[in-house]
Amino acid sequence: TAADTQQRTEFAELALQSGQEAQRIAEELNDSRALWLALDALGYIYRWQHKYHEAHKAQHYRLTLADQVKSREELFDLYYSLGWVHEAVCDYPTAARWFGQAWSIAQTMESPTLLLNCMIGRMYVWHRWNRWSESQEAAQSVLQMVEQYQHNEQWQIDALQSLAVIAYRTGQQEEGDHYTRQYKRVLDQYCSPTESTTHMAYIYLAREDWARATAAYQEKLQKNEPFPSPNILASLAELLVITGENVEIQEANCERAVTVAEQSGGRRSLGIALRARGRMHLEQYNWETAEEDLNQSLRKSEELDLPWERGKTLYCLGLLYRRRADVLYANEPDKRSADLGRAHFHFEQALGFFESLNAVRDAERARLALAQGSQAPV
Repeated sequence: TAADTQQRTEFAELALQSGQEAQRIAEELNDSRALWLALDALGYIYRWQHKYHEAHKAQHYRLTLADQVKSREELFDLYYSLGWVHEAVCDYPTAARWFGQAWSIAQTMESPTLLLNCMIGRMYVWHRWNRWSESQEAAQSVLQMVEQYQHNEQWQIDALQSLAVIAYRTGQQEEGDHYTRQYKRVLDQYCSPTESTTHMAYIYLAREDWARATAAYQEKLQKNEPFPSPNILASLAELLVITGENVEIQEANCERAVTVAEQSGGRRSLGIALRARGRMHLEQYNWETAEEDLNQSLRKSEELDLPWERGKTLYCLGLLYRRRADVLYANEPDKRSADLGRAHFHFEQALGFFESLNAVRDAERARLALAQGSQAPV
């Protein structure tokens, strides 16, 4: 409700003020222990509010105090937090390195729970970095560790979801269904029915069940107000374009997704949000704006080295040039021919990325587009 959202906003503001005040006092007193604790709290508050730049800064400030820390537990906590904060700002190689450092400390502490936390962190980093085989490997390790250490089944949730999503994306339908059944069984045991629905969002998306995915993302968004993650907003914005939602709703969601991603520092989400907005402009035949957004999205995925996102954006650019050739340049043979050439080039590049990941359905669409000449499936 609006009252709950207002309450959460006020609580978040209060938490942030308290954390900043604690930092100021600790600095004034030159009390490194108090400063360590204040920065830890601030890092958490910033991440919860999706202020990733600020969270990143707080954890790096904390790192400057690390030589004064004797406790392995606290060093583990620092390295583990640095892993998540680098994942949030999409610096995936550095995130993987910090989770590796945290893993090394967890091994000396002989703590299965800490080891599991590190492995789940690494799994997410590989997944969001579009390194699917590495993510699958980490997810399998999580399942083995849960069994080995006889941990609660709840610990399997993230790994089962990742394995289901990757299986669907790589055309392993039966395997995807198998992991989804296990995932739902564990969810039903530990979550309420409404929570189970929102937890299914990523799987619906991977299965290209657009209507269910949209409904689940809308529910996720509602539950996370007033601090929805840029990832939820970007994925929902693209889904609303795919499902042909009312234009005003598309526009509002695309603008919000781009703004929140820019402010938060979630660069991967910004790439997705820009692609969503570009696709929306493409549907409206706003050729220049669509091209600008899609090229910006492509630059983001190149910068972050995300092969799947690059493939998807290249495919959209192929659609843009093909449609522009047919609609705008139908009676201008030279311009039409140039755009068809551009479309072919982009579809070919997209296909290369999809094939490298074994993204079966995406590759099939790109092959169809290349074979079809002037008609391409959306």
